[in-house]
Amino acid sequence: MDPATIVTSGHSYMKILEMVLNLGPIGLVLVFWYFGQQKTEEIQRRADERVQTVMDRYTADMQEMRDMYVTNAALVKRYEDLAGDLKEVVTLNTQAMTRLVDRIDKEKNRE
Repeated sequence: MDPATIVTSGHSYMKILEMVLNLGPIGLVLVFWYFGQQKTEEIQRRADERVQTVMDRYTADMQEMRDMYVTNAALVKRYEDLAGDLKEVVTLNTQAMTRLVDRIDKEKNRE
């Protein structure tokens, strides 16, 4: 923007120009630093929001994994109980079949 445009565009630009001219080069540096700092803070705020979003999602995912672990541990316990019951059934069936075979053999030997 050239100086003629600044002069014709309004009173606010004149005040800014007057302030910068009064402050000199150091004032100009401070003005640029201030606006740069504002932009940096905005970028940092957005980054913080994104990090917080990721952390919230991570926390929810970890809670879900904990819940799945507890569920799986309970499932394993029930499976162990079922396997123990099944072992008893197989053992009883084997004993019954052994007695049946022994009885059949005894009946065969009688004849």
